[in-house]
Amino acid sequence: MTEQTLTVIHPLDDAPEAKLDPGRLGPMTMTPQLRWSLFVLRGYLILMLLLVLVRVLELAGVVKVALH
Repeated sequence: MTEQTLTVIHPLDDAPEAKLDPGRLGPMTMTPQLRWSLFVLRGYLILMLLLVLVRVLELAGVVKVALH
């Protein structure tokens, strides 16, 4: 049987890795699925902002929202 020795190196003691330069990466290609998911995310965020706006206006007494 051979004994295996593992060495643990803490990330702060490890040598720094080379970083990528974003200026040299070029444009990212957008697939139709990515474009659609970003469109859906934009719609969701707009809907949530409208709900917050309605709630703020309701608390301010500007509008009265009847839920029943």
